[in-house]
Amino acid sequence: MFTNHVDSDTLIVQIYIDDIIFGSTNEKLCKEFESCMKNEFEMSMMGELNYFLGVQIKQRSDEILINQAKYTRELIKRFELEDAKLTKTPMGTTTKLEKDEQGINLDIKLYRSMIGSLFYLTASRLDICLVCVYVLDFNFVLKCLTYLR
Repeated sequence: MFTNHVDSDTLIVQIYIDDIIFGSTNEKLCKEFESCMKNEFEMSMMGELNYFLGVQIKQRSDEILINQAKYTRELIKRFELEDAKLTKTPMGTTTKLEKDEQGINLDIKLYRSMIGSLFYLTASRLDICLVCVYVLDFNFVLKCLTYLR
């Protein structure tokens, strides 16, 4: 992420591979940046930002709302949890971590994918942050994903 401060205004630019998003507290800074980029690179303007890297953005005059509902639905489908029983909380209030003597063998790639997906969701879902601390237990991962469903 890059920032540029001009007097009391700020321009913020985020680049991800071949996508650029930018915004400013001053519309003139955005227009100048857009013009500069178009002069240097072949690019098209897509307009107001609505969706970027799994995050939906809703811009209003007095607020910006973000959510990851679509991303969450895609996770539930990818991990085949559409028919899983819903849970009301991502983790029990009296949950204690204990060593799993049974040592269930897990698909490590699937498990890491689930954990990474949960961590990514914490950008808009603060209610699952604590569970992400406990993600070493596969059962917490499954319970949290069914909670999100």
